[in-house]
Order: sequence, then structure tokens, then C-alpha cells
Amino acid sequence: MSWVRVLTGMLCWAASAALSQDAVAPLDLPIQDQTEASETTAWGADLVDPGTVRVGAAPADLILPMPCGGGMAFQKIAVPVDLENPLDDRRFRMGQSEARTGFADYLSQAYLRGAFAEQDAGYSYYFIARYELTVAQYRALRGDCDAPFGPRDSFAKGDLSWFEAVDVTRRYTEWLLKNEPDALPSQAERRGFLRLPTEPEWEFAVRGGARIDATLFPGRRFFATGDLSEYAHFQSGGRAADSLRPVGLRQPNPLGLFDVYGNAEELMLEPFRMNAIGRAHGQVGGLVTRGGAIDAEESQIYTAQRREYPMFSPRSAVALAGQFFGLRPVIASHIVSEASFDAIRDGWIAQAESGTGDEQTVDPLAALDRLTRDELDPRRKQALSEVQLEFRVFQESTELSLKQAAKSSLLSGAAFVETLVTDTVQISELDRNARVLRDRVAVSVGPQRDQLMLSFRAAVERLTSLRAEQETFLLSYRAMLETLSTDFPEATRTAAYEALTTELSEAGQTVLLTPLTQFWSDLDVYVDQPDMSLEELLDLAITG
Repeated sequence: MSWVRVLTGMLCWAASAALSQDAVAPLDLPIQDQTEASETTAWGADLVDPGTVRVGAAPADLILPMPCGGGMAFQKIAVPVDLENPLDDRRFRMGQSEARTGFADYLSQAYLRGAFAEQDAGYSYYFIARYELTVAQYRALRGDCDAPFGPRDSFAKGDLSWFEAVDVTRRYTEWLLKNEPDALPSQAERRGFLRLPTEPEWEFAVRGGARIDATLFPGRRFFATGDLSEYAHFQSGGRAADSLRPVGLRQPNPLGLFDVYGNAEELMLEPFRMNAIGRAHGQVGGLVTRGGAIDAEESQIYTAQRREYPMFSPRSAVALAGQFFGLRPVIASHIVSEASFDAIRDGWIAQAESGTGDEQTVDPLAALDRLTRDELDPRRKQALSEVQLEFRVFQESTELSLKQAAKSSLLSGAAFVETLVTDTVQISELDRNARVLRDRVAVSVGPQRDQLMLSFRAAVERLTSLRAEQETFLLSYRAMLETLSTDFPEATRTAAYEALTTELSEAGQTVLLTPLTQFWSDLDVYVDQPDMSLEELLDLAITG
């Protein structure tokens, strides 16, 4: 076994638009109170949590009661943060790298923290509806409980305007607060309420949140293998759908959410803003939908996809209600309470004074230098000079350690390139041999056929094993690229690469220079396109 495979094996172990022109009637009917709801036959799982019936999914994390004896299922979305620090949140990368739609959905930094805290587990969390709002749930919130609820009521509800979607969440929250207040999640005196999701809340949950492997999180879709048809209702076979479908018929995402792609396009809380090359543009526009609709083509459905519509129809002069506009509410809470006020205020002041905020650009060495120059007391000036020296030594030591870590990661990346190239050659050869054996088996008889069949089966088993091994190396390769592109400044990466190439050349280890150069080139591509598929990543590794 080569040193490359030994090294990569250790690293793998360590790394593992159809629109209706008129808005629908507002929710102006009274909702049943709790007494009336209790007299209505309770809904079955096929209406409340249909994924458990239709695809055998595990039960929802939370089910809130509704009028008419109904319910709405929610999933708990964990967001790891430092719970002791009320200002701590989780940074993650939203968007995708393709320039064609970059004005709407290019890469950007997002920050998230859940409304509630799981103290024992050490993470914050929020809830998001497991399914899109259904016809049954919409009927219940309108007080339409007299007619029986049937299979047609499990369809996603469309034809909503943004204003009506907001009103749905308001009316549902008010019903819960009046009839089932204890059913809502709470944190101390902060009680939850329903609203439309923010875009970071929606995208973090759709990508798989903290549960999905970090190397798959940036992907174009939440699944690395499989077909979109396994997870979504969308336009296929050249025929556009003209109506929404029942929820929970397709497979869920890693967090147990159904129909996040296709079917209804889901309304977001905040208005549309363009992506100004990595940040939100200053102009604020119309409403935003996410996830794509049932009439979208496959290429138009991906996690980062965003679409803007006007808030009002220019033809009907009322709020725009899209035929496929739906909603998936979240359970949130207000932030500053009487109990948390002091901790939030004191934490903010301490962080501001320490200069640890993300927007701080103060150079501590430069600040020390100014203090030293301005100090008039000789003894204090000397003390400041000594602190400045100690800080400079510490900073240089830290930069050296960071550079060494970058060099180690680059060397590991070169090893991954070598292994992936070697494995690809072996897989290709073995695949050809297996095909030859299969063809020979087809024309053989007797003992010869039996012997060839044994050889064919052995070749297939070896081929399967090699492909699984290659996928493991590929995921670790992506993890190495992600680490270098996000954890190391560009200047540090460049300095480490230049130093490493010099050291390898001087040591006569030129055999490593080719895969190192290849990995450096791959890293440059990955920085601009972190959402490439595993197939694209493999092609990048073996061909450059």
C-alpha cells in the first residue's frame, strides 16, 4: 500500500409561473372555538402527518392542534450556538455559484439562531412546518368544519397572496393562544408564535441544517444521489401541471421536511433584494417565493432558487395571489424579554468593548502602537512597549501555526488527488473487465460458464467496494477543500502553497508537486463554486 493511500485513509477516518389575476377572498369567517372543535371528529394521520402513512416516515417532532379537530406537524431545527452568549449565532453560506442567476441567488453569508434553547444538548432551535399548508388546514382556519374532510383536503393550498399568508399565521396563533396556549413552545416567559419563515431559516432547514454532512450542505440540492422526482412534484415529460398535489407523497429531506422542492412555491417573510456580489442590495422589491413550483422544470428547482413577484396585480389592482403560492410557517418568539434584557445588554457592551464583533476592523497592534506613542509617562510607555512586543511575538507564532496547518491541509489534498486519480483508473479497468466477463458468460455453457460467473461476481464485488471507497475519499476531499476555503485567509493559503512547493522541490520530492499543483488549481475553482456536485468534484480532481 502506497504512502498516499495510508495518509488518505487516516484523513478519511479523521474527516468523516402561472398566476391568478385576482386575490382570493380574505379570511373573514370566524374560527371555531375550542368547544366547537372538540365536537368535530379528529383528523387522521393522512391529514395531519401524511408522510408517516404514505412513505413510512418517522412521526413529526411536534403537532399543534387546530380548529375542526385538526393539526399541523412541525420539525425541530437545531442551530448549534453558544447558549451562554445571547449574541452568538451560527454563520453559514447561502446561495449558489452560477453567474446566470447570481443577481438573485449568488453566494452570501447568513447568520441564524433559534428562538428556543435546549440547555442540556447545548443548541438553539426553531420549528418549521413539516408540510406546506394544506386545503384541510386552510379550511379549518376559516371555520369551514361542517363538510367532511377527505383526500382532496390533503392537497397543498395555493392561490394565496402574501398578505393572506401573513394573516393565516396571525389567525392560527390567536386561535392557539385562546384555546391551546400550552401547545405552543415557550422559553421562560417567551411564548412562541407562527409567522412566515425568513430566507435563512428556510434555506438552512431545506439544506439539512446541522444534521447533514458539512461536505454536502453547500450542494445545489440536499441529496447527492437520486432523482428529483423522488423528492418533488415538478413539470416533467414536457407537460406543465395545472394544479397542486397532495403533500407527503415524495421522500423528505434529511430533517424530515416534505415538498420543499416543487409543488407550492413557498412565500417568505421578507421582501426581495438582489444579491450585490455577496451582500444584500439596498433596493427593496416585491415578495419572494422559494423552492420552485409544480409547473417549474427540473433545472429551475434547487435550494438557493429565489423568485420575485410584485406585491399587487397591475390588472386587478389587488394583492397578487399566485396560483401556486403556498406557505410553510415557522414557530418563532420575540427576543428581548424582562428576564433576558440584562444578559443581552451586558453581553453586547462587553463584545463591543472587546472589539470581537464581525464588523470590527481595528488592528490591535496598530492600536497599541498609537497608545505607546501617545503615552507621556516613561514607565507606562515602557510597559506598553513590552506588551506590544509580546503581542507581536504571539501574533507571529499564531500566523506560523496557521501557515503550518494550511501546508498540512494542502499536502493532504494532494494525497487525495493522487488517490482519486488512481482509484478512477482502477475502477475503469475493472469495469471493462466485468463487462467482458459478462459477455463471455452469456455465450458459455457448462463448467466454463460456472467459472466465468464466479469471476464476474468477484469483479462486481470488487468494483462495488472500490466505488464505495472512492465516494468516501471524495467526501473527505470536499471537506479538505471546504476547510481551506473557509478557515484560512487567502494570503495564508497562498503563502503556505508557495512555501510547500519550495520545500518539496528542495527536498527532491518532486513526485508530489504534480498532485499538489492539481489540488491548488482545484481549490481555486472550489472557492468560486462550492456547491458543485460530487460528480463535478470527481471530474475536477481527475482532470483539473
